[in-house]
Amino acid sequence: MDTTVAEIIRAQLDSLTKSERKIAKLLLEDYPVSGLAGIPSIAEAAGVSAPTIVRFVAKLGFKNIAEMRERLQAEISTRLASPLERIGPADSHAPITLLGSSEAELLDAVTRSFVSVNPNELEQFIRLLCDLDREIIPIGGRISHVLAQHLSWSLQVLRPHVRVARPSVGERINLLLDVDDHSVVVAFDYRRYQPDTIRFVEVAKAEGATVLLVTDPYLSPAAKNADVVLTSAIGSSGVFDALTPSFALIEALLTLVAKRLGGPATDRLVKYEKLTAKILEDDQRVIGSYRGQG
Repeated sequence: MDTTVAEIIRAQLDSLTKSERKIAKLLLEDYPVSGLAGIPSIAEAAGVSAPTIVRFVAKLGFKNIAEMRERLQAEISTRLASPLERIGPADSHAPITLLGSSEAELLDAVTRSFVSVNPNELEQFIRLLCDLDREIIPIGGRISHVLAQHLSWSLQVLRPHVRVARPSVGERINLLLDVDDHSVVVAFDYRRYQPDTIRFVEVAKAEGATVLLVTDPYLSPAAKNADVVLTSAIGSSGVFDALTPSFALIEALLTLVAKRLGGPATDRLVKYEKLTAKILEDDQRVIGSYRGQG
């Protein structure tokens, strides 16, 4: 998969001038649509001069803005691709060597995801997850909810005040009742993006929440309301987008959180083990009593 324009911009954020940062912010907030405009429109919206736009585009590695727009238009088609378009013709004799090919693709996707992480954004992400005065609210879409659930369950063992936003609309509305400037929403959203997740992020942001977004290189529209954005590769030769890189990223984040929290995480794990032993002991006692009755 070619590197997206968003990835190129995000990789250079730390080296951009103040004016160039304005352009980057504009392009990333309404990605990729904002980049399809002409130089005058982008310059006016970003509050910079036309020559600054030209220099910015050149810094990204494009010959001119037309070349950048061409890349963005190609991305839009890829961004909206469905599993049906990727399934290909039936092959009842597909070679078993496809397993090795898939392994290589997934390993490469994980590597690219880790390499693309901006150290400053990663530090903000970890710092917020470790702030015990804040409530953490992971949320995902129809498929990516599994990522939110995994992060939520693991964080609950390491720290207090973690509640996952379940798919039910009613439950999400109830959750929003308590969202304020002490809330941190961790949203997972990938291409063919989920309108309800995007809307939840928008409303939570308006209520004062800090938003951490994990998305694909094409950027969910939720990025417009995100304070920190991490991306992970999703491309594969398979029918469905790969979530393996995102799971790997979550595991790495959890390791960093546990180390950063230190004592509080250790104390909570000790309590967790004691409670687990007690619950399992009670379960065995109940099972034993039923067997005795039999």
